[in-house]
Amino acid sequence: MTTVEPGRARLDERMLGAGTNSRFALLLLLLVAASGYLLVPVLSALRPGDYLGCELAAGIDFDAAHAVAAATRMVGQALAFLPCVARYAPPPPMWQILAGPAVVVAAAAAVTVLLPLSKQRRGRCVRLNLVPGGSEIAARVEELAAGRVAQVPELFMAPAAATRSAAVFGTNGRPRLLLNGGLVACRTTDPRTFDAVVLHELGHVANRDLTITHATVALWRTFIALVITPFLLWWSGLGVFGIAAGAGPALTAVSMRYLAVPVVIAIVMRFARADVLRSRELYADLTASRWGAPLEHVWAAMPTPAGHPRLHRLASLLLDQVRTHPRWEIRRDTLDDPAPLFAVSPLLMFLTGASATLMNFHLMGHIAPHVAILSDWLGQGLAAVPAAVVAAVATAVLWRAVVRAAVLGCPAPAGVRAGLWLGLGLIAGSLISGQTTWSLWLPGRWWVLVLVVAFAVALTCWTSQCARLAAASWPGRSLRWPLALCLIAGWLILSAWFAWWNYYGATYATGFWFDPEGLRSIIVHWFPGVGTAHPDTTAVMAQTIVVLRYAAYQPVAPAAAVAAWVTPFALWAARTTGRGPGWLRSRDAAGGDRAAADTTAPVVWQAPTLRQATAPALMGAVVATVGVAGVQAWLHTLHAGPGQRGGMYAFSYAIWSLWAIAAGTLVAALAAAASARFRLPAALIATGIGALLGLGAATALISVDGCIQPLSVLNDSCAWRPAWRQLQGGGTFDLVARSTLLVAPVTAVAATAAAALFRLARRSIRAKGGTPAPQQVATTSHGSTGRRYAGAMLSAVGIPCAALATAAALIAGDAETQLASKAQLVTVAAQTTFQQTAGLPVLPVSQDMRRRQVHAWYRLGGRYLLVNAARNGSWMATQLRSAVRDHQLEITADLMAKVRPACQNMMNVAAWEPVYFQVPDPGAQASWHQFGLDARSAGPKCTQAADHTDVDAFRRSMLGLLAAAEKATDVSKRIEAIIDDPSDPVYKGEPAEPPQPRL
Repeated sequence: MTTVEPGRARLDERMLGAGTNSRFALLLLLLVAASGYLLVPVLSALRPGDYLGCELAAGIDFDAAHAVAAATRMVGQALAFLPCVARYAPPPPMWQILAGPAVVVAAAAAVTVLLPLSKQRRGRCVRLNLVPGGSEIAARVEELAAGRVAQVPELFMAPAAATRSAAVFGTNGRPRLLLNGGLVACRTTDPRTFDAVVLHELGHVANRDLTITHATVALWRTFIALVITPFLLWWSGLGVFGIAAGAGPALTAVSMRYLAVPVVIAIVMRFARADVLRSRELYADLTASRWGAPLEHVWAAMPTPAGHPRLHRLASLLLDQVRTHPRWEIRRDTLDDPAPLFAVSPLLMFLTGASATLMNFHLMGHIAPHVAILSDWLGQGLAAVPAAVVAAVATAVLWRAVVRAAVLGCPAPAGVRAGLWLGLGLIAGSLISGQTTWSLWLPGRWWVLVLVVAFAVALTCWTSQCARLAAASWPGRSLRWPLALCLIAGWLILSAWFAWWNYYGATYATGFWFDPEGLRSIIVHWFPGVGTAHPDTTAVMAQTIVVLRYAAYQPVAPAAAVAAWVTPFALWAARTTGRGPGWLRSRDAAGGDRAAADTTAPVVWQAPTLRQATAPALMGAVVATVGVAGVQAWLHTLHAGPGQRGGMYAFSYAIWSLWAIAAGTLVAALAAAASARFRLPAALIATGIGALLGLGAATALISVDGCIQPLSVLNDSCAWRPAWRQLQGGGTFDLVARSTLLVAPVTAVAATAAAALFRLARRSIRAKGGTPAPQQVATTSHGSTGRRYAGAMLSAVGIPCAALATAAALIAGDAETQLASKAQLVTVAAQTTFQQTAGLPVLPVSQDMRRRQVHAWYRLGGRYLLVNAARNGSWMATQLRSAVRDHQLEITADLMAKVRPACQNMMNVAAWEPVYFQVPDPGAQASWHQFGLDARSAGPKCTQAADHTDVDAFRRSMLGLLAAAEKATDVSKRIEAIIDDPSDPVYKGEPAEPPQPRL
């Protein structure tokens, strides 16, 4: 055996839990999500419908090069597309979609129950008490189990198995032990081997890993049998049929991706399953070793492979990840030092990221057929599931590694490497699922994926630093509470990230972006009123504000932003005074008699005073306050009139104040990140507190606007006017408050990254110059007594409570809007706004594709609108001709009353123009849009003139309506020329009325 350092011998692998439950949860949730998602296209294919017709009517092409533009046209015409799909291609009901996961989980549960029964079936094994001499073997097993396990397992024997091994199976409530014939035979000749093997299997029973083991195996087999195999057979058949029928490259790419996704999921599940099963073996070895099992005696007979070439070593490392039992040399080394159980595995982090992204995409796929019922909070709830998986796995792994380093007094992992692998896994999942590529193989903007890696690295570094703070500061006898706090905070952060990524981040990666001119108009739309920006910075601010708004208005974004700095603040504020962390002093923290016996923590693990973070925070708050006052003084010199202080003027006031607060947070972040230790927590705390104080100062200054004349911007008299009321238009103050909370952690991460890169560069320069790099000096913590201690406790409670109350108020204020479904939020105004900001591109398509698009538009409702417009226009023209006397139009009250219903009908037809699909042909669309404008303008004038018997107004309205009817006729002629087939059935029968829009 290898000589062991004293500290390592006292390290207990059970510290902070094993983490296998979170990995099993990853398997279960991935299986459930994939089962429902992979079922959706099968159910949709079994339900005949005209989904293709709705896409064609929306002007969508299936060329992969136009994927982003096609999706933009679909979203920009949601008022027509959603009702069209609901009528002509209704999605499968939700109960059918949810039935797939339910059946798979039920089948997996049944397999879990049946697996033990299959292992003890007749012909494979017999009960030990039926074997001659079995009672003596059973007595020895009971003797070994006494005091070690709560329940002695039922004993079986496999007479035909000649190996000296055993297996435990069953459930935690009913364990069963199967002894091979070779092991039973060596009971008298080699009792040490018998004892070692039996104690190892009893270790599984003591660790209560039987149920989770069988459930893992059952999940794997059920998923392969009920989901992967049928889906591959189904979709491969459809793919072959589509390729033979001449499917385009986009449909071929989609078919190939549908085939690739289940294969990748199966591979991910295979690796995750092997990881769970390998871990249980190592834990059982260590449990048996604590009981004194002579495992070395058994393993001494196991050969250790000699050195292999590098290629063979790489192959061995890969095989290690798919084996369910670790290699013997790994098991030997783990007894000396359980480092593998505390290591941050790159493969585990990669699989966690890939699994979470696939799970996230699949959960959203459950709702995709019923997108109209999706709300912001429902989307947030779906995003919270993969967030919980990533938070559980990453937090457990990193905390275990950090706590082990604290016990051994060695450097802890920074989290950068773990974050890189986690980020690569997140990217891989997005690319495989097609979330960032749609029908393409590569994203349109690959650099957006860099944000994924940056976020993952920031998250893992944050988690590692929180663990280091807890290890250095927590006074309690256990780290369970700080671990739970970090887990909840990490879950909130990941939930906000996944929600934003689903709605916007992945869309940006595909290549979508906003139209610059549309952004300017939407800013004006958001902040209505009289007033102009001073100076006119709309073009500069538009893109930043729109992106910031969409990120800040995710449901849990305020809470996540606050949790990012409140968590390290709470851990830092709880630091001990003098004797080191309480958990490290406790002999129970590391496993009873084997606990670390040190009574003081190593100096490198002592946390410095909280002034390292609070002093820069106060500095940043001062800068923010001065900045807001400077903005007020500057705007005051522009002398806007009383009637010009709303709209864009108030918007510019709020936004410049926001940038002033952001400048203060940047100063606080740079000052805090310059520290030698705990840079990221210090920067987060500094920016969080600085932003909160800066927002409070800005709120106070805006609320008393008018009381200090040189700083007056919106008012001329002194009074208390709350800022949230003065900047209420367009939700301006709400935007500022949400953005302030969000900008704080983002600024802290950026400043910390810049500081770390600067330090690396300076160390490199010093190393090349021969100058030794300065060593970090640990700062000894000094306790606070008396009023200093009371002040610290007050700030430790008051500041987080104020921040959390602010976040809760912002979340509650927008709850009504965020609980509304997409069907409720997609209005004419919202659709117009989207078309202005994103544009509605006309795709360059072939003549045949254009004909198919126009044909679908005409068939699914366009003909109904044009026929009614033509009929009403023709009828009005006939009535007017009949009223001509001596070449003069004689307009009477009876004529106006008779024509009035036709005017109303023209208005009704024109009301469809902004909510129905745009004509896929640009020329026809121009005439159709002009028809809508003319009819909506002249129609109300016609009805009003008829009601008031206004002859002149009626005459002018008739000219406008007849011009509109002429435009509708032009559209019909243009469509007939495009279709170019008078015998086409589209002209036969009564036209189909368009589905009612979701208003």
